[in-house]
Amino acid sequence: MGTTTKTTPAPVKHSVEGTITATPAALPKKKSYSVVLIGDSMIDTMGENVDYLDKSLKERYPQTRFTLYNYGIGGQNVQQGLDRFDSNFTYSTRNFPPIPQVHPDIIIIGSFAYNPFTPYDRDKHWITLKQLINKAKEVSSSVYILAEIAPLKENFGKGPHGVNWPSEMTVTVAREITELLDNAVALGGELGVPVINMYYSTQAFGNYGSGAYTNTDDGIHPSIAGHTFMADMIAKTLKL
Repeated sequence: MGTTTKTTPAPVKHSVEGTITATPAALPKKKSYSVVLIGDSMIDTMGENVDYLDKSLKERYPQTRFTLYNYGIGGQNVQQGLDRFDSNFTYSTRNFPPIPQVHPDIIIIGSFAYNPFTPYDRDKHWITLKQLINKAKEVSSSVYILAEIAPLKENFGKGPHGVNWPSEMTVTVAREITELLDNAVALGGELGVPVINMYYSTQAFGNYGSGAYTNTDDGIHPSIAGHTFMADMIAKTLKL
């Protein structure tokens, strides 16, 4: 696996709630778009109807229709995501055909960083995520990588419904997640795939987040502010 030099992202204007300041958007080439999102619980918790992203896209492109498909499953690693790419999808209230049969205009691939392999294997994550991205590129000419929010460090997984691991394990897993998020960002550069880089945009303490965008109930998933910010970042990054 190659190394990459981390660059400082361009500043992004936020409101108090964490949303990106709206800017005029160019008129899309099409009147309607289908968008597939695949990942772990970081995608799954966007909602059954991907409501946050739906709202952001409608605000940015009010004359355009978007059909959104949430292929996120909580607790899955990137190998499991790759394995189910060509399969029927049934999870919670969602029942979708295999992704290739949807013929999506856009595919957004989550990093799967929040579910490292056991035992931990950064190289395997790199190789498998690369395979998933390349498979997606065979289906759609418009593929994006989503590097999700920076994890907390000592407080990762802490909360009423969090995993609440011992301190040493908490810090170890949080570090692993940052490394896998780095993988996702670097793969974007290597493969020429745009990265929706929430990871850099939510860092506050080195590679770690401050908690402003993390759900206090579990200390892992995005809060409402986190999901809103992420949806706005996706809508701003997509090239239509």
